[in-house]
Amino acid sequence: MKTAAKVFTIIGMVTGFWMIVPLIVGFIALKKLKTAQTKAELTTIAIVNLIFCSLIGGILMLCLKDQDLVAPPAQ
Repeated sequence: MKTAAKVFTIIGMVTGFWMIVPLIVGFIALKKLKTAQTKAELTTIAIVNLIFCSLIGGILMLCLKDQDLVAPPAQ
């Protein structure tokens, strides 16, 4: 689901590039998705992403679980 949130955020950035705000929000959201360890860290940027960048991407970010954010162990 994390990958789907990233994809829809990028789609929102590409379609709304002419409004600058989706670009800024999208870059911040993608950075937070990469570094977040808990769902609580993503709540604020997910709501902002939902409003300004991508409706589906924001909903998917809000639906993420803590297990989705933890990187799998290296093999």
